[in-house]
Amino acid sequence: MTVRACILPVRVTLAEHWFFVMSAIPPATEQQQPTEASRLTNDQVEGATGMSGGTEENGSLVEINTQDLNFDLQMVLDGFTQCKRDDGQLYMDGYLRAYSEVNKFLKILGMVFNFVSHDIQKKVTTLQCYRKGGAGDYYYSIQSMIEYERENNLLTSSDQQSGSRTLLRLHRGLEFITGFFSEIHKATDETGLGTISSELYGRTLSKHHNWVLAKTVSTVLLMMPTKQTIIERVVLGSKPITGGNSAIRAHNEALMPKVIDVMNSIYNLTQKLYEDYGLLDLP
Repeated sequence: MTVRACILPVRVTLAEHWFFVMSAIPPATEQQQPTEASRLTNDQVEGATGMSGGTEENGSLVEINTQDLNFDLQMVLDGFTQCKRDDGQLYMDGYLRAYSEVNKFLKILGMVFNFVSHDIQKKVTTLQCYRKGGAGDYYYSIQSMIEYERENNLLTSSDQQSGSRTLLRLHRGLEFITGFFSEIHKATDETGLGTISSELYGRTLSKHHNWVLAKTVSTVLLMMPTKQTIIERVVLGSKPITGGNSAIRAHNEALMPKVIDVMNSIYNLTQKLYEDYGLLDLP
């Protein structure tokens, strides 16, 4: 049995799917210098950077109301914690719940990350569809998914999107997002996160990109605002709690070290799993 019925049609454009740029481009065998044909136009760069402050849907800009997101950092912690159990399996449901909540955080960040969230949601939705589909029992954990797709020659199938490949792209993004959480937590309110984020990207996701894309993304991230601005947006977009905005910030500050720890743990376990299966470079 295959999961072909779960496939969602995906039309990839640079403006809509910057996370594809961030995580799905296969590693280049060598650093490539840009040519006239490969350089991005100004319009493409604007689309990729989300400079308009919204995402593109059918060619028109859609504003995101962060107050409607109700981001809950506790759900990130709970989801990734539930992903890892004593039996050694990495459970898909917890992973996807946590990543969906992380995606709310990225939407809250506004201009610099709105264009990322659209593609993350497509990848999460694809995996949720597989989990609920006819072959869903084979997708209860990352290990069971890989085994099933390997046995059924689905890892590199041209007929359907591989769940293992889809999760690998989310996994690559998790390294950057975890590092970004850590940098926010360590920074003072006045610290500008542009250079920090760009350098973090250089140590993580850029290794999966060619020279042109890496240079573009690194430049985009320099637009990151101060921690104070980010915190204000996160508080505005967070689930209300007793005590108001100051209580939300204190709550998130207290949770953040635990969140970072469990995200690092899940990243390392998933990295080791894909390494053991020889799938870290799954095209």
